[in-house]
Amino acid sequence: MKIKGLHIAIVLIIAIIALIIFVARDNTHNSSPQYSEANSSKGYVSVLEQMGLISPQQALQDYKQLSIYPPNSRPLSKENIDLLMPNRRYEQPLPIEKGSDIYYLFTADKYRVIGNDSITFVLMVLQGTKPDSERVPVTIHKAVMKKGTNLKTAKYISELSLSKNNVGDYTADFICAEAFSSEKKAGTYWVQVEFKAADEVIDAAISFEYFPENTIPAKFTGNFRDYIKDGSLYIDVELEVYRKGFYIVDANLFDRDMEPVAYTIEKRELQSGKQWMPLLFFGKVLLDQKAKPPFILRDLRGYRFIEATTPDPEFMDREMMKPYDGEYKTKINVAGLSDKEFEDEMKRKRIEFLEKESMGDIGVQ
Repeated sequence: MKIKGLHIAIVLIIAIIALIIFVARDNTHNSSPQYSEANSSKGYVSVLEQMGLISPQQALQDYKQLSIYPPNSRPLSKENIDLLMPNRRYEQPLPIEKGSDIYYLFTADKYRVIGNDSITFVLMVLQGTKPDSERVPVTIHKAVMKKGTNLKTAKYISELSLSKNNVGDYTADFICAEAFSSEKKAGTYWVQVEFKAADEVIDAAISFEYFPENTIPAKFTGNFRDYIKDGSLYIDVELEVYRKGFYIVDANLFDRDMEPVAYTIEKRELQSGKQWMPLLFFGKVLLDQKAKPPFILRDLRGYRFIEATTPDPEFMDREMMKPYDGEYKTKINVAGLSDKEFEDEMKRKRIEFLEKESMGDIGVQ
């Protein structure tokens, strides 16, 4: 081995970064990695290549491009549906049998239910896959609610009443806080439906997470302030913290035309009581996006992270805050934004390591 002990941690970090980059790249990179002559002539391949990832030259190029912005403040576009709709579900229509042109979709309007929020379930059976496709008659045999992380071992809780609406779908509005009024712990629940359509009997199930009101660790007060610092926009949000701990807060930023501009992630220890949390929107991100002020903060959400202390299949690693249902429009002049690229010591070390890797100075014999 030519890797020194103090390089091992950096190797692991870069390998993880390279894996993320590799997954994100398009399908044109499905062929085997191409090794450079410089590497093969030395009789070894790079650490990244040895792990079946990408070439060090490509890793260096990709990382330099990726790291012009800080990891916690990056561009946002209309394609980032998971960020623009952070509590959406991803069920897709399925054929009632192989080769059939009749499809069914059993889904809901959210995945996480927090406090007294409601969740709406919907079952639709369609002659095709488009939302406006003709509905197929359905006979529902059963619809039940269960609790547990695994559907096979989940325990029966109650019946669920699905009613036909005016377009031919079957829906149910459900308020967990009322149905599970004695529940004091967050948990995973299932709704299982058995129905008949076009002489086929289908069994479908979806899960969701419920966080009772008493588990909510903090709330957004609705107070904000914004300012320019070191060439970037900061928006401070005030929280009232009920339980101290490690918090993660996310938010999206839009311009005056409601075009998505940037998203941010802030992680820090918070003490009990009211306090401010600064959210960074990196200056170069806003300038590169050609965003038009004033900016609008939306989709503010967060949770308190909890570490597991003992093995528990029912353990939830977070306590969810209720998302802020309003928005905040910035008030200050943003002339002080900078288009300077992000720099820090960790980035410098990673680039230095990748440069050595690309030159064949670090490898596996």
